[in-house]
Amino acid sequence: MSVKLEIAQDILLNLVTVMLTERVALSECWRRILGETVRSDMDFPPFDRSPLDGYALIAEEVVNATPENPVCLKQIDYIPAGGTPNTSVSFGTACRIMTGAPLPPVATGVVRLEDTIVNGDNVTILDGRGADKNICFRGEELFTGEEIVSEGTIINAGVMGMLAVLGKSRPYVFRKPRVALVATGSEIIPVDFPLVPGKIRNSNSYMLSAQVAEAGAQTILLGNASDNVDEISHLLESASDCDVFITTGGASVGDYDLIGEVYKKMGITLLFDRVSIKPGMPVLAGIRDGKIYLGLSGNPAAAAISFEQLVRPVLMKMSGRKTWWRPRIKAVLAAPFKKKTGAKRFVWARCWQTGTDILVEPSGAQGNGMLKSAMGANALIVIPENSPPLPIGTEVEVILLADA
Repeated sequence: MSVKLEIAQDILLNLVTVMLTERVALSECWRRILGETVRSDMDFPPFDRSPLDGYALIAEEVVNATPENPVCLKQIDYIPAGGTPNTSVSFGTACRIMTGAPLPPVATGVVRLEDTIVNGDNVTILDGRGADKNICFRGEELFTGEEIVSEGTIINAGVMGMLAVLGKSRPYVFRKPRVALVATGSEIIPVDFPLVPGKIRNSNSYMLSAQVAEAGAQTILLGNASDNVDEISHLLESASDCDVFITTGGASVGDYDLIGEVYKKMGITLLFDRVSIKPGMPVLAGIRDGKIYLGLSGNPAAAAISFEQLVRPVLMKMSGRKTWWRPRIKAVLAAPFKKKTGAKRFVWARCWQTGTDILVEPSGAQGNGMLKSAMGANALIVIPENSPPLPIGTEVEVILLADA
């Protein structure tokens, strides 16, 4: 059953069940997906405070101070960061104050230390302009009851800092989907085995494990299986606690393409067995007990593209993210694409900006079994179906491979 890419994506996404949440120490939450909407239970700053080292005072008293016409005040208190004021200011007085310390009562401004001359308890103000602006007011960043960060947000450095401000030491995050990976094919050997004639090392599992991690999921490497239905089935059955199962190899129509038979043996309902894209057309998708099974091509470039277009959105939705798609832009070809295209094609590419122009070019030789072009790629060029060769200067759609 060959289907268009958009239909295949819809079929899979409609089957996704979002992971349950768990509490995780904040120090381990970077790049996790927040599993709760967090509202502020406080005003922040929690009090009017000074943004700099200087003197808290009544701003209107010093607004016209200059080096030629200074204003002399008496220091009546010292307020360190973490301390509290002991008294109020009044006309003719000032309090020495440090960055982050609370303003004393009645104070309406802060003059920075550089604009003063201090002699014992006497403070001479040389420039009082803008003193009333040198205050961080209570609640100016957060107010009680405000929604600060919503469920489904990626926890980046800024979010981690804000969760710390709010005392969220163990926030709820969505559990990471567990993805089982099996490389099939009697020609496949482990990565640390010496090469012998007729064999190749298992690159797919390591390539896909990186893609799985980038999508916010956890990889369970089940190793290699020869072209044997029972052996492949046994490996898949051994990972019953996983949420998604991916095989590479055996997904086409050759004598040793056995994944369809594996699905029959395991009672997996087949959803489709081909997707109209290049590379990566052979894709078997199935479901059993609410868990998704995907058989990808054994050719590395084809497997990587199939993962990008079909598996990544599934994992993104499953892990609780708000959006599942990479950003798309328009760019101009800086090198020709010389092939005619039947099915929609995805081309590993390098995208960059020159002045106001965004340019893109294929990143190397493209082929189902060629992985080298993926190494330098930061984008995918989308070639529409039934497209002729494209000359330099053609505007094309580009998928940016930067993580959202």
